[in-house]
Amino acid sequence: MSFDLKIINGDLSISNGKLKTVEDSEKLIQDILKICLTPAGSNPNYPWYGSFLSKTLIGSTLDEDVIVNYGQSQIQKSLEMLQQLQDLQIKNQQAVSADEQLAAILSTVIYRNPKEPRLFNVMIKALSRGTKPITTAFSLSTI
Repeated sequence: MSFDLKIINGDLSISNGKLKTVEDSEKLIQDILKICLTPAGSNPNYPWYGSFLSKTLIGSTLDEDVIVNYGQSQIQKSLEMLQQLQDLQIKNQQAVSADEQLAAILSTVIYRNPKEPRLFNVMIKALSRGTKPITTAFSLSTI
């Protein structure tokens, strides 16, 4: 079973002087958020990691339907990359539990906030290989 450091609001989570970790479904959710929110090309050592989601949604003058469809496409590509990375971990004999592996993307919903057009809300529903449904959501804005 693999694990990752627990991150809350962009900061490492510490309890009683020890770094908290995440595993299973909680790790899968964190991995989904991490790959979707990391701008592609922002890590010079792994320029292929991340997504163009923020560049797609923020500041675009295209029609809202076009922006949303393209954003959903970016999420799909990023999550497919996550699945490939997880398969590579397993191939390299790293223990990865079924609950932290992405099996299927059930839905991605992107909508512009009606009160603040610079704010986009994103919700992702997926299924782990342990057949646990997971849901996560985040917002992107220029505010």
